[in-house]
Amino acid sequence: MDPRKTGIIISDARKKLNMTQKDLADKLYVSDKAVSKWERGLCFPDISVLIPLTEILNISLYDLLRGEKVNKKEVEETLKDTINYSNSEIKRKKKKYIIISSIIIVFIVLTSIISLIFINENKDIGAIVDRDTIYDISYYSDYKTTIENTNGEKLELIVMKLPLKWKERTFEFDNNIMKINYGVSYKNAVKAYNDENYVKEAMINIASVIFTTVSDVNSVEIRYTDYRYSISKEKLQEVYNISNFDEVIEKDNWNKLVSSKLISDEFVNDTFKLFTKSKVSKKELEKKPIADR
Repeated sequence: MDPRKTGIIISDARKKLNMTQKDLADKLYVSDKAVSKWERGLCFPDISVLIPLTEILNISLYDLLRGEKVNKKEVEETLKDTINYSNSEIKRKKKKYIIISSIIIVFIVLTSIISLIFINENKDIGAIVDRDTIYDISYYSDYKTTIENTNGEKLELIVMKLPLKWKERTFEFDNNIMKINYGVSYKNAVKAYNDENYVKEAMINIASVIFTTVSDVNSVEIRYTDYRYSISKEKLQEVYNISNFDEVIEKDNWNKLVSSKLISDEFVNDTFKLFTKSKVSKKELEKKPIADR
């Protein structure tokens, strides 16, 4: 996949609909800077917006990922030709190694195309490539809220925008603790992103965003299927050397006091050590979640 080709597809489709970058950004709940980066080929869109993006621009997911228009009939014909060729070879040569190689060829072709078309349905997570957006407090600050109930619309919007995006995600608020639950183990999360430091960095950012945008939260708990990690507001305020998270809600302060520090591996590792780690029991996993997202 070529981000430059994908950017051209997005730009052309947007312009055909007479939409500005801001128009598209508003529909996807991202910044116009993010759209600009996509169209310039600087990065791919976050996997969570791929389906909405194709629906808004009236393009297929396959075309978007390939970065070019593809005639689906031609794809189907190619598959049929490949299968027919393999069958003819099998019948003609009647040799075991030909049968095996033909099956492998067909399998690879089918798997590659299906995985591209259905990538959003078949993958639970996607790496966040647009960190400028995901770590910008203005991405969340419009939804600053006070806890009223665990199903509040503003609270849901904040949680659903956070990094580390899985299909199976729940959240709840209990005794001033914001709990975000993921249906995947910490080990598999690291494996999926292939970057443990990014997972740690994202968890610190999650806690920082929650403390900054949601009132009445004194502690954040991030629970995987194997371990939970929790940190208090007081500890994180000490790390950022601030007296209250209200100080960082303004974008300039956030960039200076929070996001600028997250690019340091040393800062991320030292801060992650402040999280309390505990084992998650099977009984807890069997408990029905309060809010399924």
